[in-house]
Parts: sequence; structure tokens; C-alpha cells
Amino acid sequence: MYLRFTVPGAVTRARVAPGPFYLASELYWSGDHDGDPVLVAIRAELDWFNKQLPVPKRFSVRAKGVWWDDGICWFRDSARDALTHMEALVALMEECDVPVERVWTRDPGQLIYRDQWQVVAKPERARFN
Repeated sequence: MYLRFTVPGAVTRARVAPGPFYLASELYWSGDHDGDPVLVAIRAELDWFNKQLPVPKRFSVRAKGVWWDDGICWFRDSARDALTHMEALVALMEECDVPVERVWTRDPGQLIYRDQWQVVAKPERARFN
């Protein structure tokens, strides 16, 4: 099984809901990031991911002759440490009134990258919005 966390209400160029990492970073930098304990905790979770989670070597998908960074990241259900930290990050974001949804699947689509923690799949129109 694979699990994806998404922030509803926005869509990427590939017409899918984006993941929470960018928005979590924006929350941290736009607030009182030295005085707010929730924002300090968000930064700690982001730092954990930056140190522990490999950056996928491939996000690119070819569409109409152009390469786009549209790959969709999914956690493997066996990535327990990453999922524990992601649940903590999600709880902190929800504390800041940012809803985060969870999507489970057995088939994330055509895989373009994989490691022990995650996979990146080619987006399929209207499949995981």
C-alpha cells in the first residue's frame, strides 16, 4: 500500500492536490517562527525530513514533448519512521487550520522513481484529486 498526504483546495499543473511540504515551509517562514511553539515544531519536522528522506532522483514526466516536474510522491506503508513524522507534521499544520487529507492506494500509477521510503508516480488525469 502507498499513502499520499494532500492539501485540498489547490491543484498543481498536473491537476492534482499538492503535498504538504511546501505549505508547511510557507507557514513557518510567514509566521513568528522564533516565538510560536507550533511553528518551531513544524521546522523540526521539516528538518527531520530534509536529513532523513532521500530527494527523489526523478520527478520529471514527459507531456506533449516537454519535461515537467509533475511526479506524485507516495510513502510506502513500510516507511514507519517517515509516516510517524508526517503524521506529526500534519497534526501541526491542522493546528494552524490547514487541512490535510490522506489518500491510500495499492496502485499509484506508473512508477518513475522508488526508494525504501517512497515512490514517485506519473500523474494520471482525475485519478487522485
